Amino acid sequence: METIDQYLKQTESAVKRIYDSYYSYYELMKEPERPVFFYCGDTNTEEYRKERDKWEEENKDIIGERTKRDNEFAFETFARSTLCGAILQFGYTAIKLFSNNTTVPHEFKNVIKENTSAAKFCIGRVIEDIPSGLIVFAGRNQAMHYEDKKFNEPTPTVFYRLCNYYSERFQKWYKNSYFDLDGSNHGHFAENILNKLEWMNYSLYEQEIRKMLDAI
Repeated sequence: METIDQYLKQTESAVKRIYDSYYSYYELMKEPERPVFFYCGDTNTEEYRKERDKWEEENKDIIGERTKRDNEFAFETFARSTLCGAILQFGYTAIKLFSNNTTVPHEFKNVIKENTSAAKFCIGRVIEDIPSGLIVFAGRNQAMHYEDKKFNEPTPTVFYRLCNYYSERFQKWYKNSYFDLDGSNHGHFAENILNKLEWMNYSLYEQEIRKMLDAI
């Protein structure tokens, strides 16, 4: 493959199948429709409790099935994220093979040297002050080596910036556990990365890869 166009055409079927597999898990969330209990009035009353108990008894089968499927969907979190990691791998490979970028943004010069492999990924739209190509780079590395606790730069810096954000309203810093490499819930973050990139279907994935590599 000599061009990004050839790469995308020869990998299209695989990436589309991964997306299809990913969304197949969402079938668990479609049916049965989630039951909702409506009540007008004070919820700290005996009347409310009686109405609630009655509703739960009348809907116990559907509530049970809905709970079962919710639990099944939650159980498949790792499986879904693994599929997302594969999509990031395809994006990573496209940039690695076809990016000619050597320029590093000023805010990353302390973690990335120009004319290095990581500099290739300093491309794309800016998301929370991070080029989207670098998010692909870091997300792919974490997905492929999620069991590791330490990563080489720029992966730690990218995740640190995604994880830590400042609230103007409350005038304090917060952590987003979806990207916290040091948190107690440290795990496979590929699904969170794909959501951050908004690569929620093949068309969006392909469009951004083409824009990154000036092939659109």
